[in-house]
Amino acid sequence: MSSFQLQQFAINQSRSGMKICSDSLLFGALIPIEGAKRVLDIGAGTGILSLMQAQKSNDVGSIMPKITAVELTHAAAEEARENFDNSPWSQQLELIEQDIQSFAKQQLATKQTGYDLIICNPPFFAEQSKTASNKPLRQTARHTDTLSFEDLINSIDLLLTATGKVFILLPITALASFYQLAENNSLYLSRQMDIAESREHNAKVTVLVFSRENPKQSIRIQQLNKFQQPNVHSDAVQKLLQPFLLRYA
Repeated sequence: MSSFQLQQFAINQSRSGMKICSDSLLFGALIPIEGAKRVLDIGAGTGILSLMQAQKSNDVGSIMPKITAVELTHAAAEEARENFDNSPWSQQLELIEQDIQSFAKQQLATKQTGYDLIICNPPFFAEQSKTASNKPLRQTARHTDTLSFEDLINSIDLLLTATGKVFILLPITALASFYQLAENNSLYLSRQMDIAESREHNAKVTVLVFSRENPKQSIRIQQLNKFQQPNVHSDAVQKLLQPFLLRYA
């Protein structure tokens, strides 16, 4: 069994297509949970992002939001559900095994309340060479075959409240196309946090924040550097990950 132990919970990741990486941990740590009442995690994988939000909401003693995680693949959904059940916040977390396209349509048809915080680390490889065919779960997690950017944005548009925010983790190379598709659906970029290995490296991934409000000012763009020297996290990263990693307990 492949397990990743954090300070307040553990993640079994033996069956999921994508394992936990530093980018996903930073993404989860960067998302502000305060004030959110209904949270949606699209493509939950192991459930790491949902669990991090549950921990944060309990740590700050704010309103405990209901967190719904939607996952398409059966193996990952089973694993995420087990991770939720084994956490201190099982009553706060819900796992739905379904594709987000049909989930969004069902929510609309039954006139369910929308989500005021949507988080997603989506599949993003389209034209790149496919992951080896003997790893189908990894291919589903990494490639847009089952969830195109257009389908993702359309689903978000159906699910987001009028004042809600969307946090997306994407590679820099996908930024322009995703940004344009979002704007076509009246979802506007308000903040961009590029993540680089160090100040000497170019950023490869970015955290994007969208809402329905068209910003009156220029987009806020920042850069977060993971390391200040080899194997030593930058001060900013240490502050973000201190509540989660055992090394900072």
